[in-house]
Amino acid sequence: MVPIGADGLVRLDGTTLLKVAGIGAKRALAASELLIAEGAAALLSWGSGGALHPKLSPGNLILPKSVIASQKDVFPTDADWHNRLVARLKNRLEIHSEPLAQSPSVLASPVEKLNFSNQNDAIAVDMESGSVAEMASRANLPFMAIRAIADTADMAIPTSALNAIDEYGRLRPMRLLSSLARRPSDLVPLARLSRSFRAARTTLETVVRLAGNDLLAF
Repeated sequence: MVPIGADGLVRLDGTTLLKVAGIGAKRALAASELLIAEGAAALLSWGSGGALHPKLSPGNLILPKSVIASQKDVFPTDADWHNRLVARLKNRLEIHSEPLAQSPSVLASPVEKLNFSNQNDAIAVDMESGSVAEMASRANLPFMAIRAIADTADMAIPTSALNAIDEYGRLRPMRLLSSLARRPSDLVPLARLSRSFRAARTTLETVVRLAGNDLLAF
């Protein structure tokens, strides 16, 4: 097991640091600040995301050329880093490089995703990448985002799923069972969402296997 330091940092090898930020902009900013303080030479936003465009399927890989922050500021990703990742992964994964936008809240319904899409010229959404990009820009560090699609544009995220995760995105089984007992109709969409998250996780595992722990940052 990889040891976790008192500061929550995981040292994957001699050069790569991992910090599980949790959900949302505030936690992403704090995690980025910690990594920079520890001497990070580049910042990467990593995890799952939601689709804004109907062409995206669960497990599709988003390697954006730019990220749109919550205040509409646009931050480019590092071109060389992006190109290295695409070259390494393009024969194994479906990659999309259109912009990724940051939302201040979970977009739980197709209507919310459509409204957000109409306000942002982006193909996918998360809640952290814009904040990480902002911190990288302030520190003049290379930045990249790697996100795998976990919910499609037409998919609703059931209330039971939202109630069952903590601030770090971890599933709390007792919360889930309690919520499902009150909302049994959530079971079918929850099963669909679970399959989609598995597809996203498989994609991210493939990225690490092909690109290594440093994800071709240097």
